[in-house]
Amino acid sequence: MTAQTYPATPYLRHLTAANGWHGQLIRDHCGEPVAIVAVRVGPTWTDAVAIGGEDRTVAMRTRTNEDQLILPSELAGSSETVWFRDGRCEDVLAELFELQEERPQ
Repeated sequence: MTAQTYPATPYLRHLTAANGWHGQLIRDHCGEPVAIVAVRVGPTWTDAVAIGGEDRTVAMRTRTNEDQLILPSELAGSSETVWFRDGRCEDVLAELFELQEERPQ
């Protein structure tokens, strides 16, 4: 049996602990998977990804602020957000991985 691959599969393979990512599968009240969330906290940038499916992925890059807790309700309007995308998984992840560590686009 072979595993099914999607256009985003090569990018998804980079969301590993070895690459600094910490993720979790989110399930609904019945235990069905509904999303994958992952975050990578670096010295300058914090990257966050929420994957709801092949057609719906949200990713953002914010400035890392180790001494302040950022609540999810603050993220959308945060002045610390330097990059945000919402779209197809393949497109969003491709653009996220093209960002350089030291310079947001």
